[in-house]
Amino acid sequence: MAQDPRALLAKADKAAASAHGGFSFFNTGRQDKLESAADLYTQAANAFRMNKLGREAGQAFEKAADIQLNKINEPDDAANTHVEAYKAYKKDDPSAAARVLEKAISHYTLKGNFRRAATHQQNLAELFELELGDIKRAIDAYELAGDWFQGDNAEALANKVYLKVADLAALEQIYPKAIERYEGVAKSSAGNNLMKWSLKDYFLKAGICHMAAGASSPVSDKIAAKRALESYTEMDMTFPSTREYQLLQSIIEAVDQGDDEAFSDTVFQFDQLSKLDKWKTTMLLRVKETIINEDDLA
Repeated sequence: MAQDPRALLAKADKAAASAHGGFSFFNTGRQDKLESAADLYTQAANAFRMNKLGREAGQAFEKAADIQLNKINEPDDAANTHVEAYKAYKKDDPSAAARVLEKAISHYTLKGNFRRAATHQQNLAELFELELGDIKRAIDAYELAGDWFQGDNAEALANKVYLKVADLAALEQIYPKAIERYEGVAKSSAGNNLMKWSLKDYFLKAGICHMAAGASSPVSDKIAAKRALESYTEMDMTFPSTREYQLLQSIIEAVDQGDDEAFSDTVFQFDQLSKLDKWKTTMLLRVKETIINEDDLA
């Protein structure tokens, strides 16, 4: 039978209060009482979780972490408890989840455990993106996670996060960052036989970003896109034989000629053979808008 979380919480509060009662000379069991209180708060938190009361669980975990960190000098345990608080808060109170997870991340970085810190930094980024809808903070958090993974020689994990940075940055119209990350991942993957098959997709996305950036400076960005296409060919000599290369080349020509019908036909033909995902569809529509806008200005 599951224990009553509120009864456990009251018991924990009582144990914590008793540790601070009386004169310190006579209060010889203070450490034991505090450890017992932290354990009871943890038990209460887990009981709240069993009852699907995430916010109450998170608050109980925080009380346990406060004792572990500030009363009995167990910072490692406190960091782990803050992670559990994050898990409890995640759905019911994502802002609180972010706050406690940042405390755990700070501890892991101070300890030099950057692999673990990077994993939780990635979790924090996902929280910003999916639960809080704060895309700019999510981009920054993903980027920092990638830097930490890279610093710990976890290149594959770093690249995965950097691609997330690129996707979000592009959607936010932060095109230079998106291009930098797509091309950076492509360069680091070029010599890896297992990753080399993905190069065409990275090149396509970077090229589309070059073209989408043309909304603000169409001439310079068309030139940049052509130069980028040349550099991608130098990086991977098989790229010109791919449908992705043909799509990029065709849409660059369509934009050059201001031909939105040719652009649409090219994209349609590509989609028949390689289904376009939501990101590519969104970005290609932006590129098409640069043609329409130029026509309106003509």
